[in-house]
Amino acid sequence: MKKTVSAFIAAMVLIFSAAAYNPPVQGENLFYLAHPETLTGGLSTVGGGILSVTSASTMINPALGALEKRITLDLGYTAMFDSIGPDKYGQAFGTGIIVPTDWANFSAEIEGVFVPFYNMHLGNSINFRTSASKQIMEKLHVGLALGFGGFWGSGTDWMLTADIGAVYNFGDIAFLKNFRIGASANNLGKTFSRADTLGVKSHFGNDWSGFPTFSTIRAGAAAELVRTENFKLGLSLDVTTPFFQNIIFDSGVQIEVAHFLRINSSWQFNAREASEGRNSWLPTIGVIFKFNIGTQFMKKDDWARSEICPSVAWKNVDGDINLFSVGAVLRLGELDTEGPVIEMD
Repeated sequence: MKKTVSAFIAAMVLIFSAAAYNPPVQGENLFYLAHPETLTGGLSTVGGGILSVTSASTMINPALGALEKRITLDLGYTAMFDSIGPDKYGQAFGTGIIVPTDWANFSAEIEGVFVPFYNMHLGNSINFRTSASKQIMEKLHVGLALGFGGFWGSGTDWMLTADIGAVYNFGDIAFLKNFRIGASANNLGKTFSRADTLGVKSHFGNDWSGFPTFSTIRAGAAAELVRTENFKLGLSLDVTTPFFQNIIFDSGVQIEVAHFLRINSSWQFNAREASEGRNSWLPTIGVIFKFNIGTQFMKKDDWARSEICPSVAWKNVDGDINLFSVGAVLRLGELDTEGPVIEMD
């Protein structure tokens, strides 16, 4: 009898909490709108099919920072256009850094989002997140992040949260190259819960407990399916459950040609947004170029092949809203892929 009552109470809690789940359109993606690579990378918890880590991607999983071996800076800007609403223009920007050290890798990212659209009513916010990540075993990487932010324009609010995450790299397994799995728990703390924004069900106003949703659980896997000297093909798959009130699927495909050109494409299915006709069925697409640049002024030979990667991306949201993003990632120093040479006298 006690088990039956407990099960009934648990079911009622889930039903009523799901009924109150009404974040703004793209509210779960608030931290990922400013950069071309996060827009088109499938929101991968493991860095995408072809591994790429920036400080922006550590906002998805803080453990990703431990996979980067070079000082990395990123910068992104996204212009947003609504073809039918009274407000036609929104924008987002982001910039950050990853600094590897012998003890751990540290990252910091600041992002601003300013969106007045009726059908994607994210309001105005500035958010900052810093993380520490470390390789604790040969194949296991873990990370912890702290974030805070401020919201204004449609009410005022503040946010203070923590994230935890892990990535396990299996290496090559049969036809899967660089196969990785990962998971993260995001938004552990207070999110924007008093902002007066319109939710997915806009006629219900801000009938939700906060966005991005408290205790959002992510899990995913990725690998390269094809790897040759001048061609790579990678795939990533992720699932997200915002406090078990919604389910979101993300898939990403990455193609790299001649170590110079990378094409990213991704597609997201958000069950709640789809049920309200707010889920776009079009995939995102982005292009990234890689250039080696000289940094001889550093007086170190291994810094002579730093890498800059400019990128552009496009994403369609809710049919009438389109996002165009530009950015760049700078990785300082040449990646060391060879083991030490030991000579015997």
